[in-house]
Amino acid sequence: MELRRRRVPRQVAGWFGKCIVEDDPGASWSECRVIDISIIGAGLEVFGFVYSDLVGRRLTVEVQAPTGASVSVRFTGEIKNAGVVPNGGVRLGLEFLGLSESERSILDMLEQMQVAW
Repeated sequence: MELRRRRVPRQVAGWFGKCIVEDDPGASWSECRVIDISIIGAGLEVFGFVYSDLVGRRLTVEVQAPTGASVSVRFTGEIKNAGVVPNGGVRLGLEFLGLSESERSILDMLEQMQVAW
């Protein structure tokens, strides 16, 4: 899977939103930024996380789509890697889980829209 992730083209996103660790009953929404996105996953920077064991956990992310504030996108995935970044945030690599054909089409459309911008 690691090799496949490296070969899939990624698009720079820069979308701000919020995220939450799904399998933590005490978790609350944190600010995040989707740095890049592909049809199999996303790179994120999360602010306000104090977790040390994020790899393997499920994360839900909600962002405003690049088309405007009237459309929001929500996706869930498994955290595959995590590391601290200089500004105090955490950089996460997220792999999408169980996407339907419709969801893959939406991601593909978002990637195409991002390229056009």
